[in-house]
Amino acid sequence: MTEAKNILEVRNLSIHFGSGDDLLKAVDDISFTIGHGETVAVVGESGSGKSISALALTKLAPRAAKYAGGEIIFGGQNMLSLSDPELRKIRGSQISYIFQEPMVSFNPVFTIGWQIEEALKLHRKGIDRKKEVNRLLDLVHLPVRLAPSYPHQMSGGQLQRCMIAMALACSPELLVADEPTTALDVTVQREILNLLAELSEKVGLSVLMITHNFGIVGDLADRVYVMQKGKVVEEGSTEQILYKPQHEYTKQLMAAVPRLHPAKD
Repeated sequence: MTEAKNILEVRNLSIHFGSGDDLLKAVDDISFTIGHGETVAVVGESGSGKSISALALTKLAPRAAKYAGGEIIFGGQNMLSLSDPELRKIRGSQISYIFQEPMVSFNPVFTIGWQIEEALKLHRKGIDRKKEVNRLLDLVHLPVRLAPSYPHQMSGGQLQRCMIAMALACSPELLVADEPTTALDVTVQREILNLLAELSEKVGLSVLMITHNFGIVGDLADRVYVMQKGKVVEEGSTEQILYKPQHEYTKQLMAAVPRLHPAKD
């Protein structure tokens, strides 16, 4: 049996909030794919529907969200038809997330090492968890002496690395990075982006990158989907989107990117 070309296929997905005159089509009939080992970026302004699309992959969207149509095919299964217990087996173990605010993603009363161990305890039985925590910290270029540290004792960049270590704890097939560098200083952003690129190549991860930052797109993504008002308005290779955008909205996004030199350069 041959392996499927794509690790993820989103087909005609629609997510609505409210009803009647108050109906909001947060995601409106979108489709996209991610190949094995591929990094795909979804870009758009705040409110374009990109983050809710990412959360929907494992039905993490807010309870008020209504999945109005479409399919999310992962591992040969439609995620939207799975029960909560079935989804819990996939969250963290096969699809992991990293978010833009690492400080609020960790419990402040437990050490970093303990929290990474909890992810291992949930999905990986019969391993030396402390040894694995040390391996994961080393993988994201953090000293193992930080394992007994509490979140408030660490910098934003260190916490984001810990978040990545936790996301990789169960060797997921797909990593969803939702604005992973927004809350970080520019120099730390570069370190995190370099780390994601390194891990994608070393571990063979497929990555879905949610961002409004075209600098991230140019550095990491193989392909790009551009979203506006809940719809995918353009898709293509990174080079095509960055240098030959076709849709007016994509051109406007590109025009808003700060530059040190004139756009023609």
